[in-house]
Amino acid sequence: MLGNILGSVASSVLGGGEGQSKAIQLIQTLLQSQGGIQGLIAKFQQGGLEDLVKSWISTGENKPISHHQIVDIFGKDNLDNAAQEAGIEQDEAPNLLSEYLPKIVDTLSPDGKLDLDSLNTSDLLQQGAKAVFGKLFN
Repeated sequence: MLGNILGSVASSVLGGGEGQSKAIQLIQTLLQSQGGIQGLIAKFQQGGLEDLVKSWISTGENKPISHHQIVDIFGKDNLDNAAQEAGIEQDEAPNLLSEYLPKIVDTLSPDGKLDLDSLNTSDLLQQGAKAVFGKLFN
């Protein structure tokens, strides 16, 4: 569901060009395979990157994540499958994620909290799509 919302919001905001569609598809695929944003955050915490994720959720500066950390967290096979589904080169997926995943999580936690019970997903994803994908393809 979150992936479908992200796709429709980002497509309407961005106009759905080919490059935009591929980046949106990559993120949708990973969100769906990880159980949404909650599952994604749990995966980072289980991988020993809790402080990193906390920086993305907090109101402070986002700590960067490396290409190698992305591969370690998601696994090469998962990233390769997501990249293939999105129609992008396999080595491009970790780079896109390391650049934009912190911004997406940050946007989904505007007050330094990720309160999924009261999360207005549509509004937040629209803000996230404008903030993240607008910069990605400009």
